Amino acid sequence: MRATLAFPLLFVSGGGAQAHAFAQRYDLPLPLWHYIVGAGATVAISVLVAALFARRNPRPAPPLRMRISNGIARWIEVGLRLLGLASFALVLAAGFLGEQGDWDSNLLPVGVWVLWWVGLAFVVALVADMWPLLDPWRSISLLLFRAGPSRDNAWLARLGAWPAVALFLGFAWAELVWTENAAPRKLAMLITAASLLTWAGMALVGVEAWRRQCDAFGLFFRLFGSFAPLAASRDPHGILLVLRPYGVGLKQDEPPSASFMAFVLLLLASVAFDGINETPFWENIAGVLVGMLYEIGFVGAFGYSVAGALIKTIGLLATPLVFALIFLTVSALTGRLCGQGALLTARRHVLSLTPIAIAYHLAHYLSYLLIQGQAALPLMSDPLNLGWDLFGWRGREIDIALVDARFIWLSAVGSIIIGHVAAIFLAHQEALRDSSGWSAVRRRWPMSILMVVYTMLSLWILSQPIIEVS
Repeated sequence: MRATLAFPLLFVSGGGAQAHAFAQRYDLPLPLWHYIVGAGATVAISVLVAALFARRNPRPAPPLRMRISNGIARWIEVGLRLLGLASFALVLAAGFLGEQGDWDSNLLPVGVWVLWWVGLAFVVALVADMWPLLDPWRSISLLLFRAGPSRDNAWLARLGAWPAVALFLGFAWAELVWTENAAPRKLAMLITAASLLTWAGMALVGVEAWRRQCDAFGLFFRLFGSFAPLAASRDPHGILLVLRPYGVGLKQDEPPSASFMAFVLLLLASVAFDGINETPFWENIAGVLVGMLYEIGFVGAFGYSVAGALIKTIGLLATPLVFALIFLTVSALTGRLCGQGALLTARRHVLSLTPIAIAYHLAHYLSYLLIQGQAALPLMSDPLNLGWDLFGWRGREIDIALVDARFIWLSAVGSIIIGHVAAIFLAHQEALRDSSGWSAVRRRWPMSILMVVYTMLSLWILSQPIIEVS
């Protein structure tokens, strides 16, 4: 009976997350467990490689530096700010004034969920963090109240990054649970409300104080940008560009705060839940829960849509709690071997999870970007659905043959392995602060096992909507 009740729930509770699934299926040339075990073995071997070749305090290669003069730097800054402001105004206008009946024919949903949330995240992680200049909320706030308030913000400092954690959880709910997150006018109204909250917060505590502790997107892009190979800093002489190896920016002298650690774990868990939501494992859980809700009369009173949203909300809240419990447990075991507390161990190692977050983001959303991202071209040619053809792209159709399931699967395998190997090396570098090569491996074997298991689990989750089930 519960399986029967779950059947309609799967249609009403899909929301935006189901758009990430790939329509085709790939018939693997080898059994799935070969890939999963092989990926786990690769990450396990990387632990030994790190112990053999990663040294304490290695002599860094001199970074490549280039300075952009003040004149050119100002043009770049102005250009990026204007691009961010114009894009923000255009997609918001499209949400309010454009096509409302056919969500796929409106620029706002594809602009927010595909180009900004997925596409820009890839650019930031793989190239450089340009979000501070593109950020329209920051640009407008600097124009309205450049100096910021003079009052003491000690109370805000005590909150840490918890405000950003709460706001990111709300964003994740809108992305993964809210079934009308692609309805143009409703999405535009949500963005307007969030914008007013952001500007009010920046006016109250200051632009940069808000961005450090309350701006979920600022923290997200700053975290991904720390992995990027290009870093930029402003000084009186212009912009200094530094080319560095991937991941170097994640090395910090002091461990991040507990609230920032919670932000990283929430980021990992939210993307993982998006993938879990497309597995038979979650379908079985949803079937049991909808049966329970049906028996107590909740479905009859509120309907399947509300029941589905409630179940997905429970899953979204439970997943980061499970992640945190596992990570803190492993950190406690590692801390006992290293002679330090569980929380300090967790804080010292949490930034090494960033390459995993980037890899999972890439593996999970790549097909979404390459396929759905094509819809942006005709929409940019006629952003307000007025019959324009500004760039000659109007009427251009999506080419679903651009990528196939085989490409998506192999890129997912590669991304997951590379991300976890990078995480292993970052964690080992952190361990070398107080241990030698093999001692670092022996003392941190619980964390290494967690990385291997997480690799295998991630690959299984990503495989569910892609591989052919025999």
